[in-house]
Amino acid sequence: MIERLWIQPPLAFARLGPSPVPCDNHRYGPSDLTPRGTGRTTVLPDATLDLAEDGTLTERMPERVQFKDEAGWRPVCPYFELHGAWTVGGVAGTGPVTEQVLADCGLSLADVRWEVRVANLKAHHITQQAGDRIEARVDLAGDDHRRRVLEGRSPQAAQQPLVPAGEVLPLGSVQVPAPNPDLPELRLRFTPAAGVVYGPRGHDPLTGYELPQERLFLNPEAAWSGFRLTDTDYRTTPALLFAGAERGWRSLGLVDDVCDGTVTVSLPDGPRATARIVSAPPRFSPDRRPFVSLADGLADRVQRADVHDPAYVEDEEQTALEVRDLFERVLETMGAINVDVQNERAARTNAVIAAGSGLSAQDARSLAFDPPEPLLGLLLGLTERGRRRHRRFVALEVLEDMVREQPDLIGQQVRAPAAVDAPGPVTLDSPRFYTRQMPSAMRGSDAYPMHLTRRQYDLLVRWAEKLREDTEPDS
Repeated sequence: MIERLWIQPPLAFARLGPSPVPCDNHRYGPSDLTPRGTGRTTVLPDATLDLAEDGTLTERMPERVQFKDEAGWRPVCPYFELHGAWTVGGVAGTGPVTEQVLADCGLSLADVRWEVRVANLKAHHITQQAGDRIEARVDLAGDDHRRRVLEGRSPQAAQQPLVPAGEVLPLGSVQVPAPNPDLPELRLRFTPAAGVVYGPRGHDPLTGYELPQERLFLNPEAAWSGFRLTDTDYRTTPALLFAGAERGWRSLGLVDDVCDGTVTVSLPDGPRATARIVSAPPRFSPDRRPFVSLADGLADRVQRADVHDPAYVEDEEQTALEVRDLFERVLETMGAINVDVQNERAARTNAVIAAGSGLSAQDARSLAFDPPEPLLGLLLGLTERGRRRHRRFVALEVLEDMVREQPDLIGQQVRAPAAVDAPGPVTLDSPRFYTRQMPSAMRGSDAYPMHLTRRQYDLLVRWAEKLREDTEPDS
């Protein structure tokens, strides 16, 4: 019998795209850090599973990775694979669940039940009205290989449902492939929506948001249509995160087709397992990795103490690889942003905060970088200067020499995380202000200046301390 189930991966990210062709599977290759290279991470094709409308699954190796075609961005459509632990004839087994494993345990594909529940709760999060929820659910058996649309609907018992009766807002689709001798594992594929926006009936295109008529079917009387947000409401941080906020903080009632939810699988009177799915926008710069990733955030939660273990830092090869990877990703992030524009935004933000706190707006602006004189033929002087400087840091020997020569380099140049305002009046030393510390001019999700995770920062500090141990005093 099958005693335990789990789903691989336990968390997956789909990415929206209007193309009917899913994006091929790919992985990151070595960074192009040659003297005249791009500094970018290379993207390499990997084994890809193609799923036909009838559920037939085949494998191929793409020659190259194509992220867009004539129809637009190709969606990223993750597979969920069922794994389990079982005992048959007194012999224990573990691994991917196949049709043969089911048969050995007296089960069939029809006994496998998949349930997918997703929702778009952006509007509901702000209005807190039940009618502004958009939810979809699909239940299907393991032998049902049809593609099933996740039809987003609002609770019709609510006073003013955002998606009115008789209408659906597509949130993607799911399909269970038919296992075959070459690919016998049980899977489910999630395909995200196209990445479009819907609006209420009677939407005024003069607002600057022009939508096709077939996507104007939402309820204009719903709470989300016309909702007004005040500047003391922190349900959107930072502010101006919805259409209409820039025009008197009044919602235009627009909704996109992103969602997140769960994928659950179960057996009759037996175990069940759940994974999470998140539908997100495309990766507009797929060859550039962020310096703080989801993996960094998770590691910060469960492995933060590791970097304080002396034995961890003693492994100089491992810590050096981590530090180099971090600075490679910093360089890639630098290659994807306009530092000059971000720096000016940070300076303006500093001035606004200072004005509201009785401080000098000019002094607050000066905490950011001074715009450099444009270089010959280069309009974005700060951006170019930053990229050239960070290009040196991926040569670990250069970075190590800088740390040995400047004991306080990390503390001076890298913003410490998790800083909070001290009680009392706001000063220019408050963490609310953008400074020249790295990462400079970047805003975190809490609307404060962005920083590394605590684990990343502490690793840099411990790594720098270890480098200084064998350095002669005052050298």
